[in-house]
Amino acid sequence: MAWQVWINIGKVLSPFVTARMAERVREKTDLYIDRKRNEFVSHARTEADRFAAEQMLLIEAKVDAKIDEIERRFDALIEKEIRAKLRILILTLAAVILMSLFSLGYLYLKRRMGL
Repeated sequence: MAWQVWINIGKVLSPFVTARMAERVREKTDLYIDRKRNEFVSHARTEADRFAAEQMLLIEAKVDAKIDEIERRFDALIEKEIRAKLRILILTLAAVILMSLFSLGYLYLKRRMGL
C-alpha cells in the first residue's frame, strides 16, 4: 500500500518535475546554441575580414600593375613627342642657318657688284 501512495505522489508530481526538467534542458540548449552561434558568427567575421583583406591586396596589386603600364606608355609617348619636337627644332635651325648663309652670300655679291 505504501508503494501505491508513492506511485500516486509520483503521478501527481511528475508533470511538475518533467516540466521543470524540460525547462532546464531548454535553457541549457538555448545557452549552448547561443554560444555556438556567437562562435560561428565571430569565426565568420574573422574569415570575411581576412578574405576582404586578401582581395584588397590583389586589387591593389592589379591597380599598381596597371598604373605602371600606363606610366610606361605615357613615358614612351612623351619620349616620342620630344624626339619629334627636337627634329622640328633641328630642321628649323638648319633652315635658319641656310637662309642666313644665303643672305650673307647675297650681301657679299651685292657689295662686290657695287650695288
